[in-house]
Amino acid sequence: MLEPARIPTVKVRNSILIWAVILCAFYIVFLMLMKYTGLLQITGLRAVNYVALFIVTFMGIKRWIAQTEHFVPFLTVFACTLFTGVASFALFCIFLIFYAESDPLLNDLFHQHAPDTLKSVPSALLLFEGTAVSIVVAFINMQYFRRYEEGEVSAAKKTHTDPHSNTQSNAQSNTH
Repeated sequence: MLEPARIPTVKVRNSILIWAVILCAFYIVFLMLMKYTGLLQITGLRAVNYVALFIVTFMGIKRWIAQTEHFVPFLTVFACTLFTGVASFALFCIFLIFYAESDPLLNDLFHQHAPDTLKSVPSALLLFEGTAVSIVVAFINMQYFRRYEEGEVSAAKKTHTDPHSNTQSNAQSNTH
C-alpha cells in the first residue's frame, strides 16, 4: 500500500513562505524588467508570473516527493500551491501600493485598467487575479501529483545501474 509523505507542518509552512518570497522577488524583478524595456503597457505579459508560480510550486513539491520517496496527499499539494500563490501576490501587492506612489506611469496604468470600485486601491485587483490564478494552478498541480497517490507513478527513487560499470560481470561474459 502506498504511504503518504510525512511532511511536518512547520516545513510546509516554511516552504510556503520561502516560495512566496522567491515568487514575489521574481514578480518585482520582472516588473522592473518590463518597465525598463518599455513593455509595461503590455499587461498580458503578466502571465509570466503565473508560469513562475506553477514552476516554483511544482518543483518544490517534486523535491518533497524525491526526498521522502512517498506521495504528497493531493489536498496538501492544493493547499501549498494555493497559499503560496496568495501569499506571493499579497506581498507583491504590498510592494505595488508603495511603489506605484513613486511611479506615475505605473499608477496611471493601474487607474486606467482598474474598475471604478477599486480605483482607490488598484493593486487589490492584482490580488484578486492572483488568487484566482493560484486556484487554477493549485488544481493543475493537484491533478498532476495525484498520479503518485494513485500509484500510476512511483515516488521511490529509481536506481540506475549502468551495465558497463560492473567490470566483473563484463569480464565473466567475455570469457564464455
